[in-house]
Amino acid sequence: MYAAASLAVILAVSIGFPAPEAEASSIRSDYKAYAMAPLTKITDWNAFRNQLITLKNNNIYALTTDVWWGDVEQAGDNVFNWTYYKTYADTVRAAGLKWIPIISTHQCGGNVGDDCNIKLPTWLWSKGTQDQMTMRSETGYYNNETLSPWWTGTSTQYDELYASFATNFSGYKDIITKIYLSGGPAGELRFPSYNTADGWGYPGRGKLQAYTDVAKQSFQSAMNVKYGSISALNSAWGTSLTAFSQVNPPSDGDNFFINGVNSTYGKDFMTWYQSVLEKHLNTIAAKAHSRFDSVFGVPIGAKVAGIHWQMNSPTMPHAAEFGAGYYNYSTLLDEFKRSNLDLTFTCLEMTDSQAYTSPYYSAPKSLVIQVANLANQKGIRINGENALPISDGSGYQNTAEMLFNYNFGGFTLLRMSSLVNGDGTKTALMDAYRDAIAMTPIPVTFIVKNAPTVSGDSVYVAGSRWEMGNWTTGLYPLKLTYNSSTADWRGTANIGASRNYEFKAIIKDSAGTFKSWEPGANNTWATPTAGTSYTITW
Repeated sequence: MYAAASLAVILAVSIGFPAPEAEASSIRSDYKAYAMAPLTKITDWNAFRNQLITLKNNNIYALTTDVWWGDVEQAGDNVFNWTYYKTYADTVRAAGLKWIPIISTHQCGGNVGDDCNIKLPTWLWSKGTQDQMTMRSETGYYNNETLSPWWTGTSTQYDELYASFATNFSGYKDIITKIYLSGGPAGELRFPSYNTADGWGYPGRGKLQAYTDVAKQSFQSAMNVKYGSISALNSAWGTSLTAFSQVNPPSDGDNFFINGVNSTYGKDFMTWYQSVLEKHLNTIAAKAHSRFDSVFGVPIGAKVAGIHWQMNSPTMPHAAEFGAGYYNYSTLLDEFKRSNLDLTFTCLEMTDSQAYTSPYYSAPKSLVIQVANLANQKGIRINGENALPISDGSGYQNTAEMLFNYNFGGFTLLRMSSLVNGDGTKTALMDAYRDAIAMTPIPVTFIVKNAPTVSGDSVYVAGSRWEMGNWTTGLYPLKLTYNSSTADWRGTANIGASRNYEFKAIIKDSAGTFKSWEPGANNTWATPTAGTSYTITW
């Protein structure tokens, strides 16, 4: 088993897999496992409580729940009814779980996995025109599943909702451990670019959403601010416009993504397009912090979708991401940092098996690594979700690889129905989820004695399970440090409580080249429930 690990390291270098930036694969000390509640409303509270007790007994820390705006304020402007969600919170508390509400200011219905139909409050639409309040795609489709980030009333409506939630749920701060903000369709910070009602089908690129008059005027204004004069814009773009009112979004999306996205015009458009999301995030985050911080004192987060298809398209690479508003992940995450928000990212269960396969060009694993590395560099706490239902244990193993190699603080499984049956009994997948994902981290100090090192050598510990590198990743859970007073190598890593591990010490030279494994059989260990140490004698 352990000999395969050194071969995998060599292969990873020679064929150019993405080099992860993590020093070690291990579990974050504050790591938690969560489950997502059903989208539909609960009708049998006793059965629901039994399901939650089973989740609690299998090391699930908290339940994540959509709190639908279309339910709580449907009766009229500033007429709120929180009765259902108070019963909900009472049931979560009684089961011993923590609760993570998502303030869901989007429609339920029309997106992947939606099994309900909850629209935005109908009285909203009297507040402004369709052009002001919704988004219009390049094909002319008006999307009303979420309010437009260009509408000046959006933040006001959200602020009223946030304020009412804070007032009504201040008595539940003992169970509320985080609050999520819906930033767009499906609760994700993005434009509604891939919508089946607008003729989209997977793996199509999706459609740009900047075609209302309000959006066009925003683009024109931004270019006026950037260039100052139409002549300066023409010089940069190679155009002959006579006024900023002639500045428009792309008239032909396919041609734009094939031939124009890398032009100065294309870069200006895409930078502005993403900036609309960034400003929207900043605005709603400020409203949320002002309402929630003093009441709950918990982290606030938002979700970025893992748009993994068309990434490697030979004709229009990254067009699906760009259409959703994800042009530059680094600057997008800068806004998360400025807004003091946790980040949730999806598709952790998926692989790059179709990265160069037409028509998909899907590389979710590479995308997760890219975004996670950026979040870690910027000091943003990152959590993960699966994008599609996980039907077997292999999906959990793929997820664990991402979680424990790239410093994720938690994982939310979509959905709890994968883990518990209607009567509260475990499904066939529960044990696999608990074993691979729903762990309690414990600190273990590894001590290696008598390692035959020379000057410049380093000692590591590598082993089974993804939180110890799974033998074959080339990531080691712990680089030890030589302790001259005890004449041995030592270091501490977080691994899972009450788990069975196999592992060995390894020596690498000053250039990072593998030298040797600890001889003999693998060390085997059933970990305790609390932190401890483990000594290896070479």
